[in-house]
Parts: sequence; structure tokens; C-alpha cells
Amino acid sequence: MCILENVRVRRRIVPLFISLLLGAITSLACSEPAPACPTALSCPDAGDPGIVVSEPADDAAYLFDQGALRTYNLIVAEADLAIIDANPMTEQWVTGMLEFEDKQYGPLGIRYKGSVGAFLAPCMGGTLGTPQGPKQGKCSVKIGFDHVDENARFFGLRKLNLHSMNNDPSMMRDRLGYSMFRDMGLAAPRAVHARLLFNGRLEGLFAVVEQVDGRFARSRFTEGGEGNVYKEIWPLHDDPHAYTRALETNQAPTTSVAGMLHFKQAVETSPAAIQAVLDRAYILRYIAVDRVIVNDDGAFHWWCAKGGQGNNPNGVGNHNYYWYEAAATMRFWLIPWDLDSSFDASPFVRIAPEWSAEGPCSCQSPAGQRAPSCDRLVKHWGTWRPDYEVAVDAFLQGPFAPNNVDSKIAAWSSQIEGSVAETAGLNGAPTAITWRAGVSGLQGKIATARAARGFPY
Repeated sequence: MCILENVRVRRRIVPLFISLLLGAITSLACSEPAPACPTALSCPDAGDPGIVVSEPADDAAYLFDQGALRTYNLIVAEADLAIIDANPMTEQWVTGMLEFEDKQYGPLGIRYKGSVGAFLAPCMGGTLGTPQGPKQGKCSVKIGFDHVDENARFFGLRKLNLHSMNNDPSMMRDRLGYSMFRDMGLAAPRAVHARLLFNGRLEGLFAVVEQVDGRFARSRFTEGGEGNVYKEIWPLHDDPHAYTRALETNQAPTTSVAGMLHFKQAVETSPAAIQAVLDRAYILRYIAVDRVIVNDDGAFHWWCAKGGQGNNPNGVGNHNYYWYEAAATMRFWLIPWDLDSSFDASPFVRIAPEWSAEGPCSCQSPAGQRAPSCDRLVKHWGTWRPDYEVAVDAFLQGPFAPNNVDSKIAAWSSQIEGSVAETAGLNGAPTAITWRAGVSGLQGKIATARAARGFPY
């Protein structure tokens, strides 16, 4: 029996036609019996890999209610606030409290967060690659509820991200992108908008994004969720320490990363070995969403840069994703991250050629990129192209259909319109006019992506 028949998607509400389309993908992916693992590579347990729960009914669901716009007020000593404002790039933790809906939570940790791009104006001054402090405007924030007391939780969460959306005049890309992955039955963070205050002073409108960690895994993968979560590491390293450094869970020195080494060996061995460690239908849906929403600063963008990207240290690498390794079955699941450049938001990160097309595999300049298909795993996924097109059809006719996307944008625009006006120009936030133009521009990008089926250049 094809192991994919055991993988189901559980959602609160799944329209019948979407269920049928997703079923068609699984049927195609299972149209041939899974080949046996070669004797040179021991097979992982082929038992039931569990259910992927894209919309868990956990305690945190209250915070990610898509119909609510909530307010977070962080209470920090002014002297401590001055310390982190002096240079947000240090990502230094300070201790504070959270006021949320007439209750106080804490003590807890507070710091600014983000990649180099996140620290650009209006957060800080400077240019791409060389942002300079002090804080000038709105910066992304991380709240560590477990920073002071490792057992402390907030609606079950250890940490929470508040993204500035500085590079997104529509203020919709993160929230919409993650919802598209979840609507296709994939494991992806939840996201909503929220107002953020520091010591009662309005800081701005932010995207609240769920942290990918052990709690996330337990809420999404019913095989147990106790396996390893890795951030921004691809199965192409021989050194186990490369994978150990990328661990987001189970971070004890004794944690085994044998699964990742097995994954790498599978990629180098055969298509049969690859299929033994991945859920083909899941990966097809992931690629379809990722490519159609033009998430070009994600797993399919292979940067040529000194030190690579993410945890990939060999001079070329990708970033903005996680892997979850199921503990019981040694199966790997890809999870998206950092979608503020999705929907063709930035010419700087555009992928060329198309993800499955052949292209240059040498790095000609530090600022360049390598064709995605130069990677062995991506190249193998390219052989699934017919089934990928079926997955794209399912996405276009289901979650990415005009009525579904337009209704989300309309509802969320109505929800945040007052806050956009309230924060207009504050800490570099867009004006209401700029925001409306940004939303209109996003809708134009969506129409282009829909027509181009994911390669709009």
C-alpha cells in the first residue's frame, strides 16, 4: 500500500471541492506503488506518519482568531527601552511585562528581531547589508514568555513574533501567505494583525506570527510532534554539527541528528530513497503554494553569498523555512517562514529561472543566485512536474480562487482600516492612501501570479 494513503488533512471546514482536488493530488502521487528502498540504505519506519493539522483548536487559537484585532501593551523600564533602542541589531533581551485584555503577564523577555533587511529604515538608518542604529521607527519584536521562567506560557505559547511589515505597504503579505499554506492543508504558522504599545504609547500595527517550535510541532503533527525541528538547513551536509546548530527543539548536546544525515544520504541515493522520507502529496502542495504566491525569498532561492544563507555554510544556500522530522517514522515535513517578500514583493529576490528549469549552477558573484534545480532534492522534485501542475490546479481552484482571496483581503482591510489611519506616518508606517495603493498593488500581483501559475517574469 502506498504510505500516502495514510496521510490525511484535518481542518475545521474544508469545502467539498477542495477536498476532492486535494484527494486527486494524493491519488496521483500514489498512482504507482512506492519503490522499495535500495539495500544500501536502510528504510525508516513506514508506519502511519500521522495527520497534519493545519488549523489546531489549541489555546493559542484565541490569539489567532481571524475576526479579532487585539492590542498588546509591553511594559518596559524606560532605561531598558533606551538600551535596546540604541542598537536594535544586538537583539538584546530586556525584562518587562505584558498587559493584554486587562491582565498582566510576566515577567518576560522582550527584544527586537529580524534579519538584516528587517533592520532597514524605518527601523534603523543605513543601507541594505549595513543598517545602522539607533532605532528610528518601527522594528519587529519578539516576546519570550519563557525568558525569565522557562515554564511560563501565554495561551500555551513560549514565544510570539510581532513583525513590523515595514517592507509591505499592503500590510497583508505575511498573513495572506501563511493562510494560503494552511488552506492547502500544510503545516504553517498562524498570523493576524494587532496593535502594539510600549508603556502605553502606540508603536504601530504589526503582524503577529506564530513561533515554529516544539509546541507548534505538537499542535500540527499527530504522530506526536516530539521530533526535531530544524531552521534553515538543507540535507546537503556531512558534518552532523551543521544540523545540531540548526536545531530549534531537543537542543541537548546528546540529541541525535541521524535522521538528517539519513535524509542527505537518501537524496544522494535514489528517487526511491527520497520518497521514503517525504510525503510526496504534501511536498507537491507546498511547492504549488510557494511558487504560485511567488515566495521568492524562501526555500527555492539559492543565494550565492559568503557563508551561504541560514544555517547552510558552504557559500550557497537557501533560507526562510523549517523542517520537522517526525520522531516515530523519520519522515520530513517542510514548513514556510518569513513571507513578507511573497507575492513578488521585491525584484531583489526574484528567482530565475523557474524552480524546475535548468540554469547556471556556478556562483558568479556574491550577490547572485544559483538555479534551484542545481540542488539534487529540488531537481528530483522537478521530475514530479505533471503532479505539480495538478497541485497548482487544486490551489488555483480552491484557496487561491479569486472569491476566496478577495474575501480575505476585504475582511482584513475592513478590520485594520481604523488602525492604519490611527498609525499613519507613525514610526514610518504608511499613510491610509499609501496603504490602499499597497493593497491594490498586491491584488494586481495576485492576478498576475494566478495567470502565470507561479512564474510571472
